[in-house]
Amino acid sequence: MRSARSLLGRGNVEQAEAVVTHGLRARPGSAALHRAHARILDALGRAVAAETARRRADALDPPPGPLPSEALPTGPGQLLIVLLAPDPAVRAERRPRAWPDGEIAEELEQRLRVRLPGIRLVHAGFDSIAAARAGLAPEPARGVISLRVDRIYCGDTVKDGRFGLAQLRIAAERPGEATTGPGWVRQVIDEPRLARGWRRESIARALERALALPRVRELVETRGLASGAWDTGALRALFPEVEQHIEATLTEGRRLLASGRLADALQAFERAASLDPDDPIPGSYVRDLAATLALSRELARRGRSAGDRLDPRMSAAQRAAIEAQLAAERARHEALLAALAVLSEEARLPRPNTLDALTPVALPAHESFGVSLARQRAGGTIRARAALAPDGGELARYYFSEHDTLPLLREEDTDRDGTPDRWIGYAGDRRAEIWEEAGNSGRPQLRLVLAGDGTSLTRVEVDRNADGAPERILYYSGGALRLQAQDRDADGRLDTFDRLAADGRVRLREEDVDGDGTIDIRSQYRADKLVSRELSHARDHLIDPDRARRLNSARDQGAKSQP
Repeated sequence: MRSARSLLGRGNVEQAEAVVTHGLRARPGSAALHRAHARILDALGRAVAAETARRRADALDPPPGPLPSEALPTGPGQLLIVLLAPDPAVRAERRPRAWPDGEIAEELEQRLRVRLPGIRLVHAGFDSIAAARAGLAPEPARGVISLRVDRIYCGDTVKDGRFGLAQLRIAAERPGEATTGPGWVRQVIDEPRLARGWRRESIARALERALALPRVRELVETRGLASGAWDTGALRALFPEVEQHIEATLTEGRRLLASGRLADALQAFERAASLDPDDPIPGSYVRDLAATLALSRELARRGRSAGDRLDPRMSAAQRAAIEAQLAAERARHEALLAALAVLSEEARLPRPNTLDALTPVALPAHESFGVSLARQRAGGTIRARAALAPDGGELARYYFSEHDTLPLLREEDTDRDGTPDRWIGYAGDRRAEIWEEAGNSGRPQLRLVLAGDGTSLTRVEVDRNADGAPERILYYSGGALRLQAQDRDADGRLDTFDRLAADGRVRLREEDVDGDGTIDIRSQYRADKLVSRELSHARDHLIDPDRARRLNSARDQGAKSQP
């Protein structure tokens, strides 16, 4: 579905139809696919076929019926319906474009008069409890329903296709009774059924769901007038502007308090408290700040403060102390981030700023394998930086040439036995080699040589006695093992070379029996069976003499020889 919508959105209508047609062959019972097909057929100008596809979709997933046109049963006495302005905090494209002179307000008014004839319908809103009580005083005592359109949106996305969405906030309250609180209803439609369009149908069907809420239905059908005064909670449920106004005024008071303007902040908190005298939060601000202001004025009388204003500024010494604390905390934070980056390092080095955040450490007193290799590659003086764990333990150490910003080598103690056992060499900012220790010698017994991407293997060298001369070398190409070279007589020279077929089995074995660097025996294999064997002349080499010498070099000096 998503790919079809994406193709349709880019104007590739024929390709979109091919995708949907393929989907329908696999899922002929999908109403969504039939509706998508109808839309594509409309775009192709095939109206009859589109209508057929639409009817198939409706047969599989019947659309909602027409909106009811009969009046709901209501009790005696007039019911007040208040339509509230949309919440300005909602993104403009997700709420009605204009209020109340817009199609959404018009649709609500028309539907309400059809479903609840005889109601009194007003556009209103109050931002204080006193104003709400005064506004409702002349109204009948049967009850009040407030409605606010919180969302109204019609979209066409690759993820969801075409849809209409409406969300209503609704409160139904009676005087003299405790509040039941507001509720919300949400309506999504996939295809419009009303001639008036997506937005009108979305809000009309959302209204029907709101009128079906138990509390709303109870208030609509109730008999007898209520008695008593309006509960504060009920008024706040009916008119959410009260709470929004209180919160905005409290925010202003907090801003003034933070700047040291005590008297101005107290006035703001007093205004918030006057919006709803029963709200404990503004009252607590007023009491606490009044006591603080009284103390400040007493200190001012004694010449020890500015009275109605406190200076929030710090002294130079205070500022220096706090800046030092912040610098230390920042350094600790950066060190922890660097440690995390080191732990998650893959083919590439961490970023330069992460490497700069590592902790400088002294070089070990003894000449370990890592220090020796780093000095050799630097051709001179080296320095070290370490990633430290929160407990101060060393996670990994990087060796740098004295003036270079990128490290040459990374050293780790993976088993935490106090001796490094893994080393990573770099070419630029990517891994080039990995050495690993298999015992407790402190020297590597395995060397992995990587391709330029830092992940693909080109060669694996196995040096079980850690003397620097591998007894076995495996060569890879395209992710597959292609050649295996071995030192079978343990004389420090490679003497057996197995070339492998695509299935991983030996196809050619070449052997240097007398150790002179030339091949003496060639054996051909097919499916692990020997098919031919030949003895070579003394001057027939496995490969050219230079490559043969490199294969048998004790140290190999990092050469990139290939089979």
